[in-house]
Amino acid sequence: MAAAVASTLPSLLASCPAFAQGASASAQILRPAKERGNAAPSDTVVNGGMAKQKRLSLCLESWDAQTHMSKREWRVACERSLKDYPDAFN
Repeated sequence: MAAAVASTLPSLLASCPAFAQGASASAQILRPAKERGNAAPSDTVVNGGMAKQKRLSLCLESWDAQTHMSKREWRVACERSLKDYPDAFN
């Protein structure tokens, strides 16, 4: 029984794409995001509107002492709002 398993194991592994010699030639090479160039600068203009930094500053300026959030919490909320709603503060 062990001899039968040992004799079929090499052919079974060779047919599996992970172990086939040709698999490395067709495999994709993944690169970090910085190398792919997908990172957008923080001052990128979205949809013909204002730069992201300007919109963030407008949001931050709308904070007042009557707000139920600290300035730090407000900043996080502004950043999240600009991410979720790119047209906000245009």
